[in-house]
Amino acid sequence: MLAVIGAASTAQPIVCHVAYAGATRSFVIPPQPHAVDPPPLLQGASVLVEVVNRVPPQPGAGVVIRTYGMRDGEPMLLHQGSYLPTAPAVGPHGFTGLQVVREPARGHELTYWCERTVESARHHRPR
Repeated sequence: MLAVIGAASTAQPIVCHVAYAGATRSFVIPPQPHAVDPPPLLQGASVLVEVVNRVPPQPGAGVVIRTYGMRDGEPMLLHQGSYLPTAPAVGPHGFTGLQVVREPARGHELTYWCERTVESARHHRPR
């Protein structure tokens, strides 16, 4: 019974904050079953960001964030972060910490960090 409760508590939406080209956007990424490939969060002429939030106990459970640079119209992997479903927050930037990715051809910088929705509610409560 505890294993089921633990799995249910880690199968929650996450919130990712992405800053690129002078704008910051926040995305809510719900848990997805193993067979579902989510669409990219952000897709531009020079970058593509993809976030997968897999439901435990499925294979590959956890969060995977990939950032691609576009080269000749094709995505080229620049950065990948993989996080366990139970990864704790490590500071003000959620369970990923603040990540900075520089697109090499044009030098554009993208930053992101992600948090669990429980963390978001705790950190953003009015005081």
